[in-house]
Formats: sequence, C-alpha cells, structure tokens
Amino acid sequence: MKGINPSRRAILKKLASGTVIGVLGAIQSRSLFAGQVDSQTPAAIPNFTGNVISRSDDRYELWRQSMVWHSWKPTRYPDMITQAASEDDVVAAVMHAAQNGMKIAVRSGGHNPLAPSVRDGGMCLDLSGLTDIQVDAGKQTASIQTGVRSIQLTNALAPHGLSFPSPHCASVGMGGFLLGGGLGWNHPYCEGVATLNIQAAELVIANGQHVRASIDENPELLWAVRGGGPGLFAVVTRMHLKVYPAPKAILASSYVVPLERLETVTTVLEQISAATDPRLEILCVLIHDPAAPPDAPPEQSKICFLTAFAFGDTAEESRAILAPLARSEIPAAAETKQENQAYTFDRLYPDFFGTNTPGGYLGRYAADSAFTDQPGEILHAMVDHFRKAPSPICHVIASYGLNLKQRDDACFSGATRHYVGCFSIWDDAKDDEAGFAWLEQAIPLMDPFAKGHYVNEVEVRVRPERIRLCYSDDAWARLQALRQKYDPQGVFHTYLGQT
Repeated sequence: MKGINPSRRAILKKLASGTVIGVLGAIQSRSLFAGQVDSQTPAAIPNFTGNVISRSDDRYELWRQSMVWHSWKPTRYPDMITQAASEDDVVAAVMHAAQNGMKIAVRSGGHNPLAPSVRDGGMCLDLSGLTDIQVDAGKQTASIQTGVRSIQLTNALAPHGLSFPSPHCASVGMGGFLLGGGLGWNHPYCEGVATLNIQAAELVIANGQHVRASIDENPELLWAVRGGGPGLFAVVTRMHLKVYPAPKAILASSYVVPLERLETVTTVLEQISAATDPRLEILCVLIHDPAAPPDAPPEQSKICFLTAFAFGDTAEESRAILAPLARSEIPAAAETKQENQAYTFDRLYPDFFGTNTPGGYLGRYAADSAFTDQPGEILHAMVDHFRKAPSPICHVIASYGLNLKQRDDACFSGATRHYVGCFSIWDDAKDDEAGFAWLEQAIPLMDPFAKGHYVNEVEVRVRPERIRLCYSDDAWARLQALRQKYDPQGVFHTYLGQT
C-alpha cells in the first residue's frame, strides 16, 4: 500500500493506529455524486424548480449512475430523475407523480448497497440538494433536511459543543441512514440506533400534503419514520433530532489479533459488553491483513482488527472506560496494539473509515446483516468462509453493546444486544458472480444466530423475504396497514422484492 513502511510490524502498527482502516473503505476514493447541473431539459413538472432528467436526455445515464454511490449499478431505469431544490419541489414532484400514475423512489445519499432509489419506471426523486441545518443549542436539538450528509451535521454541531451518532462514513446521507435505523459514532450512548433520536419529522404524503409527525401530531407516522427504511410510503423532507453534548476526550484503543486467537477476543467482548459504560463503542472486524505478502494464500492473510472508542469528558475518564479491555486477555493475544490514542471527530472520519475524500472506497458492493445476541458465534461460524473471500476488501464487522429493547414508538425492530454485518466488496465487473456468491454463501452461516436484519444492509436479489425479516410480525403488519391508509394508490415504491 502506497506510503506505508514495507516491514510487517510497521504496517500492523499503522493499522492499529487506524490510518489504514481504508482496507474497509478508502484504498481508492472518488466521488460520483449528482452535481448541481442546470438541466437543459424543459421543466416537465409544474412548479418544480430543480433538475429534471428524462430518459431522452443525453445525460440520463450519467445521472442514473450517479444516484448510486458505489461502482455496482443496477440494471433498473427510472423514467425520470428529479433533483429537488426545495421542499416545495418535493410537493410538486409528488403531485406530478400521483396525477400521472408514476411510482416514486426516494434518494438521499445513495449509499444503500441495493440502490433501492433506482427502480424501473417512474420517478427517482433525489433529495441530496436539500442540506439545510438549524441547531438550537439551548434545547439540544437540530433540524436537518434529508440530503444532509454525516460530516455536514458533525461540523454544524461542533461549534455548539454538540454531537450526534452520525454515520461513520462522512458522505452518507442522513435521510436513508436515519430512516433505516443507523449505527453511528457513540451509538451505544445515544439510544443505540440513531433513528430513535428523531423527535419529529416533516413528510410529503401521497396526496401531496406536507404534514408533521411527532408524539403529538400524527404519531403513527413518526412510528413509521423511526425505522421504516427505503420502503417508506412518504417523502421525509426534514427531521428534528435530539443531539448530545459532545465528548471532550475521545480515546481509541486498537488491537491486531491473529484469527487463530479469535476466541480470546469474542470471549472477552461477551464478558464486558453488557456491563461496560455506554460511552464505549466496540467494533470487531475480520479483514485482510495489509501486511500479508502479495502471494500469500487467502486462508493465511486474514486478521481480526478490534477497536474500542471511549467518548468521555476527560482523558482520565476515557482511559477508565477503556480499562476493561486493557486489563483483559486481548492485549496479550494481539500481535500489535495502540492504546489510549487521542482523537477528535475530524480525525475519526478519515483515520477509521477512509473518508479523506467523500464516498470512501468505490468498489462493487453486496451486504447482509444480523441483529443478534450471539455475535461471537457468528464470527466463529464465518471464519473459514471469510478466509476464502474473493477480494481483499471483503470484511465482517461486529458492533458490540447495542443493548436495544423493542419500543412502542418505533417500527425499528432490531431489539438485540449486538449487530454483525458482512460486506462483499470487489472492483471488477468480471468478478460480480464471485462477489455475490460469496455473500450468498455467508448468509446461512449468520442466520442461525440472527434475530432480525438491518433494513439498510440486507440482500434481496435472491432472497426477497429478508426484507420482511427486518421487522417484527406486528411492526410489519402495521407498516402494511399504514401504507394502505396513506398511499392507497401506490404512489411510492415499496421495498425491493416486495409487491
């Protein structure tokens, strides 16, 4: 890897310090966002001031591909792509679609591996241009439009001494992240998943009406917004969020452990995850060893990379939060370690998720996930399969310590203690079959220990029933009833693979 000392120990020290976690995201990094380009297509939507790109526009394919952040592009073709310039544009777009029998799919950041905002026919409604942020420091709230990205919200809150469990990758759109659930920075402390911090939302429903959802107004819509994901039956234009005092002393400890000693890691994490300070965020990742020789066989080039983040108010406090790991058997099992490293949010983004430029690693993606009470069992079940990963960018990540409970005010249904995600990532289209097959073969290894799935990371190309498994039976039935109530004509696309 360019710029890294070739000695094995130097490389592993670099990994432990976080600077080459780009194995997960930023080995190469280019952006492919839809630009704010003035459309030459005459406005086909009354009262719509944003960009309108039709199938006949010679820029259509560029725009269609730019709706998806990563390199894999679906073979699905909307009739029209609209990029809203205002919330009034959203109303105009929904009215136009409803009056002309068009289905709508909504995009905020385009990070979802399945690209659910790109459908056959109808309208792709792009909200990435809606980026207003308003912060009320006194009330510890923030009002954001749907196109706001992770780094934008973090930067807007910082001058007020505030923070939010924003996505770990800087370029993720907050709209899709929040609607699906959202595991962000310091998430165990901040309600476990970010969607539970939505205090109110503003939506455009299928008849074009702009409504507000809160505990006091349309509470059933707020329930649906908190976890409804990429099949929601409305367009969310703005969310009002609970935010938190920013931690004043962020420390991170990282350990590189051979896979042969994975049991030590999982045993310790199981012991400490239930009783740790909620300001401790633990990420355990199975990744390719960047220090492995290029000719090393895949089964000999994988490691466990464990990082624990403490979000305290003093360095002493954060060291105390990290102390259970430091006192455990993990440091002795590690090939190398870096403990109690000081960080700011500005450094966390590029050092741990490779976002020196927006977008992270621009590979071809497939992903699936499990909410689980048994992350160690999943990691052990995956080890042999992971050793055979078709690409060095593939990885498995376990987030310990969610400790979620089912809530009556949210349809989000991942009421478990932990999360595990499996990511197949590769570069070349010729490897699509192998990349998708490797993920498909991983799913039955994860499922025996799963109690549900994360709707933003679920593979439905071959297994459309997995969307249904992202929700409890009661939540799924209620979502369908609310869809019929608020969108009886089916203006909005439902979830991929569902009818």
